[in-house]
Order: sequence, then structure tokens, then C-alpha cells
Amino acid sequence: MGPRYGHLGSIHGPMTRPNDDRIKHAFNRVLESVVGQHHAAATTMLQDDPKGRLNRCVERVQAEASEGAALVAECAPHGRVMLTQAQHKLATLEALQVLAEAANA
Repeated sequence: MGPRYGHLGSIHGPMTRPNDDRIKHAFNRVLESVVGQHHAAATTMLQDDPKGRLNRCVERVQAEASEGAALVAECAPHGRVMLTQAQHKLATLEALQVLAEAANA
């Protein structure tokens, strides 16, 4: 008879699920790397509310995208870059929202 493996374990013992603090910390690290230091610093008061922080970051990046679009309309040279970066951030934030919903399900 060989070693017994639990549902989610190994020979060394069962795997443990990360606690909520570790999940929040990981979420905040990923969010901060996506939105950048400026938006991250502006939303630090929401670190204990991942959903609220994510929503606030989406709002801030949407405003950034609008500003970029306005600059494109004015033919400003950096408007297109700003708009493209904001669109990429929004796509990644949308993916984070999907993961957050799945984690809470």
C-alpha cells in the first residue's frame, strides 16, 4: 500500500487555501502593476475593498482614455499613445474583474 493522497494534498500533507489577507495582497499587487503608480496611489484607501478599488481604478483609467481621445481629436502627438495605453489597461482590468467574480463565486 503506497502513500495516501488527499483530495488536494500530497504525501507531505493537505494543501491549504491562502487566507483572505494573502488573496487581497496578491490582488492589490497585480492591480497596482496594471494601473501604474499614479492610479494605485490614488486608490490605496480602498486596499481592503478589492472590488471597490478595482471599480475606482476602472473609472480613473476610463477618464484617462477620454483624455487621450480628446488629445487625439486635437492632433496632439501623445494622444494616440495615451489612448492605446488606457485601452490596454481597461482590457486587463476587465480580465481582473472576471477573475474576482470567479473567486467570489
